[in-house]
Amino acid sequence: MLENKMEQLNTCMRQIFEEPEVEIVNFICEDLDYKTPNFTTAGIFHLKGIALINHERLPWSIILKIIKSDSAEKEDPAHHNYWRREALVFESKILDELPDSIRAPKCYLVEEQVDGTVWLWMERIEGEYAHTKEEFDFIAERLGRFNGAYLTGKNIPDDQWICRSWLRSWTTSSKMYAPNPEDYIHQIHRDNDRSLWAWFQDFTNQIDRHMDVLSHLPRVLAHQDLSQMNMLLTQNGGLVWIDWQFMSISGLGEDLGKMFGVNMSLGVIPIDRYEEYKESLFHSYIKGLKASGWQGDETLARYGYCLSTALRSVWEVPQYFSLSTQLATDSDHLKLQDRVARLEQIINIQREMAEECSALKV
Repeated sequence: MLENKMEQLNTCMRQIFEEPEVEIVNFICEDLDYKTPNFTTAGIFHLKGIALINHERLPWSIILKIIKSDSAEKEDPAHHNYWRREALVFESKILDELPDSIRAPKCYLVEEQVDGTVWLWMERIEGEYAHTKEEFDFIAERLGRFNGAYLTGKNIPDDQWICRSWLRSWTTSSKMYAPNPEDYIHQIHRDNDRSLWAWFQDFTNQIDRHMDVLSHLPRVLAHQDLSQMNMLLTQNGGLVWIDWQFMSISGLGEDLGKMFGVNMSLGVIPIDRYEEYKESLFHSYIKGLKASGWQGDETLARYGYCLSTALRSVWEVPQYFSLSTQLATDSDHLKLQDRVARLEQIINIQREMAEECSALKV
């Protein structure tokens, strides 16, 4: 794969070591075999080796990410998953001007290929994933500082390929590709499931109204994909966010809702601590907003947070009914039992936060 790429590797080495003359002694390429890639990700690889700089042998390490076109809808810069966005993010140098609360990996080279793919040659970050509530609270506080900077004087980038309606686009796509709940409703027998279905119908009928309110919230620059694997805690106490494919201009609180919701869905947040994390993350986010100098109405942030989390139900409620139907015919499937039980608890949180949205005066 890396035949005839020595010039590109040398370009990266000169930036890493800040030296005009670098000799690559050797290197290896490892396929990271990322299990849940974005549809627009063709591969992620770890390149590492030894370079000779001023007669000294030094180790080096970089990440090569290959992105590709996936479908017609993802050719549209307004789409939440516009396939070229991360390459454009790096070329724009927006990430060089982030608030001090976080940083992003350096990009050494954005390279167009004859096959239509784009190769991103990037800094490899040494860091750990968040596991504890305290670590997630720390990240939520930093997220508040990050969002808050754009409410207190920092200019929001205005590039047209930054998504302006990320949550609406994601919700529309999720409704298109999720299982059709109507196919499973006739098999509902539990009272709780019938109540869930009635709520879900009412909530989805109100989505346009909620989206309209969301569009009037204070705007911030957002990452929109703060899953555990995209947030790295460094040894010096720093925080690095990777994978900026979903960069958007979003409503206050949206980014936090994605962070909470996706880490519930991935099983990172313990099922018996959903309520605890829900409130603790918001408290930490508000703390970060205030530390940035923001003194606005916390209700606005709460609305964005609750709605962003609740709208994940447009994907997870259909999944729940589909998997519950499978479980009815395979009741001894332990992994399926666990997944359905977790989904039910997640949806309970989403329902609770949707009802809070309807009660908030914004």
